Amino acid sequence: MALPLVTGGGVFTRQNIQTINDNFATLAQPDVWVRPQYGNDATADGTYGKPYATMAGLARILRHGLVIGLEGVLREEYTTPLGVNNVTLVGMQESPRQATTSGTPNGGGATWLSPTTVTNTLPLIRVQGQGWTLRNIYFNSTATSNGCIQPFTTGDPPTAADGAHLLIDNCILTGAAFGVYASGGTNFVTIQNSTLFGFSGAGDIAIAQTAGAGIGTLLGWQVLNCRFFNNATNIVMPWSHSRVVDCMIENGTAANINGSGATVPNFYINNYFNIAAADFDPAGGTTGTTGDVWSNILSDAIETGLPAN
Repeated sequence: MALPLVTGGGVFTRQNIQTINDNFATLAQPDVWVRPQYGNDATADGTYGKPYATMAGLARILRHGLVIGLEGVLREEYTTPLGVNNVTLVGMQESPRQATTSGTPNGGGATWLSPTTVTNTLPLIRVQGQGWTLRNIYFNSTATSNGCIQPFTTGDPPTAADGAHLLIDNCILTGAAFGVYASGGTNFVTIQNSTLFGFSGAGDIAIAQTAGAGIGTLLGWQVLNCRFFNNATNIVMPWSHSRVVDCMIENGTAANINGSGATVPNFYINNYFNIAAADFDPAGGTTGTTGDVWSNILSDAIETGLPAN
């Protein structure tokens, strides 16, 4: 969208100021709206007044660089199309929340839940294009064999899936099985400023991966300024040259972090654990790989060695 040009001779006029404000307002708006409680995929034009009802309804207009605004409660299992990159999906509020009361949407919010009409086996969103951003969204999945968000890789794009360079920012993830569940070794995923909690069932893990059919190596992941609590296990990732920094990590009920099998070095720096130094080891549920760098704050000490020490 072209923005009006602001010109003048050194003194801002009232019209200059109004034009600048209008430009900022335009930039703050998404390109297209998804409002499940108000939308109709058949008649939508993508405006706030005539929004789409589902992510699938965007199929005919989805393109590189599109910014999608989500408002309301979405119930869908969605797979992004192959070869469509650099899409941003943003919840249209700063604080993600589960915007339901007794299962009924209570207005506003940006909540993504599992459908109630099918057996849930797929992730809420499977990302198989590069450079997607998911921001300000509350995810809650009931699928017991998959995750809220799945970075998915099966080969080398654009003719094959590759969810590399995914950014998950200021989101809340909860539910059954997995929060972020990579398949195929997707590279360069960043999870930041987010909360992962309530993956508390047997075998549940907040961040995990499955081998899949991809060619990635889990290279270059970043988990930054995140909070983990009430999880059976927080992280199980054999990643490569990745980092977990500035996170608050409450000890899992089954385990904590398992980084065994990783390609080193990986960096676990300046995280806060409610674990005593005497229990910060594989027997206590925290496992590293020789060559990784650990320097963290425990409940009774600053630990600068591997959890195996």
